[in-house]
Amino acid sequence: MTHEINSPGKINLTLRITGIRSDGMHNIASLFMRLPALEKLTLGIRSEDNGGKDLVRVHGQRIKDRNILQAVLEVARKKDPNMPPIIVDIWKQVPPGSGLGAGSGNAAALASWLSRDLGVRFSVEELVGIGSDVPFLFRGGDLSWMTGAGEKPLHRINGVAGLFRVVIAIPGWSCSTPVMYRRADGFYRKEGWKYCEEEACEEALGILGTLKRRRRVGLLPNDFLPVLLAMHPGYRSLFEAAENSGALAWGISGSGSAFFCLFNRENGDASPLGLFEEADFVRKILVLG
Repeated sequence: MTHEINSPGKINLTLRITGIRSDGMHNIASLFMRLPALEKLTLGIRSEDNGGKDLVRVHGQRIKDRNILQAVLEVARKKDPNMPPIIVDIWKQVPPGSGLGAGSGNAAALASWLSRDLGVRFSVEELVGIGSDVPFLFRGGDLSWMTGAGEKPLHRINGVAGLFRVVIAIPGWSCSTPVMYRRADGFYRKEGWKYCEEEACEEALGILGTLKRRRRVGLLPNDFLPVLLAMHPGYRSLFEAAENSGALAWGISGSGSAFFCLFNRENGDASPLGLFEEADFVRKILVLG
């Protein structure tokens, strides 16, 4: 028997880099918004005739590096050596380097299923070890204020995400997170980081309050923006299209590359599908909600 489950993702409504830790990782302060059904997984128990080995198959995309789901299964087997062999099919919609946490969402979806159906319990530390976005995507909640390397949820907020239709444009380029952090380091080297954690939190709460009242915010704050705009000026055409479309807010998720807009779901006549017709560098558009 197989089970089809939704695999979540995220967008960053705000993202401020607040410093660099002693381990070389960057501290961020970011308002994460959960996308509950970004991709899908099909899961089931595999026959013992195959040597008792797990099988992970990826559809729609070739993954060059080690699949993050292997890390989930390794942690699960250490906790329960008698766990039956698992077969997982991933139906990919989002290319890597998009900043939407799709891979972490795959891991969170699998861990959630293993916990719910097979009784395998994961600690926060284990989830962080798999990926810094995994704890947020595993726990659920519409929004969460995240700090540290993005793995520390300080406050979860529900009843908000359903207010918006999210339109995502994925360009033809991808953004490597380590590379983008190095570029950000170079950009901010002279002036330093703009916000401390407390200031970033105050900024995010103000933006959230405006959005909850269905009022326009415009371009959302992200400390990677100056670097991304220097590398890919085409983003400016997406900003202009969003501003002319009636969107409440727009921005770039994570360290790139995906661009997103938030629309008021009550405006049923809003038609975001034609938003990016003139942006020939956009390779995929997703409409959620």
